[in-house]
Amino acid sequence: MNDKKIYKILQEWFPELDFKKVPKESQRRDFEHFKAWMMTEKNKGYTRTYLMALHPEHALESHIHQAAVLQDLALDLEKAQFEIMQAVQPTLYHYEKNKANIGKNYQVQEQVIEMILSKIYERLDAYNFRMLLIYADQYYWIAVPAHAEKLNKFCKKFEKQFKAEQLKIELFSMSDCLQST
Repeated sequence: MNDKKIYKILQEWFPELDFKKVPKESQRRDFEHFKAWMMTEKNKGYTRTYLMALHPEHALESHIHQAAVLQDLALDLEKAQFEIMQAVQPTLYHYEKNKANIGKNYQVQEQVIEMILSKIYERLDAYNFRMLLIYADQYYWIAVPAHAEKLNKFCKKFEKQFKAEQLKIELFSMSDCLQST
């Protein structure tokens, strides 16, 4: 099996990664090496990454200012972060205020994650990008050009590549509930 294929697809999508060596064969199936490979530096240590992490316990720390694709689209990332915070605050406030009535099993952080991803996706969709969502030790997302055939191919190869780590990947889509808000 050619386990370089996902790296080659990513290099096609993101020419900046073309200057990085594909990890050694012994490292290609290690998600930690994949995460490190997806990061680049620009302008004296300024971090850019094509793989963005969202931890449910720290969802408000989305670090979208490091998202290479969002930077390249020249979006106002401070404004985007502010709008994300504005969108999730009512949900967090309502949960804190009514926690006793709602119950301890309610997954407010999961709802916040979905709201954050939806806000980011709205911006990406306006520029004909899609979002791949990876389920691992936390959530990860990758903004990719909208190309259905290549997206499906990438997802299949990604899951095969990281099968031992039981990672799952899917094309993000906004839930019906969030689309109506």
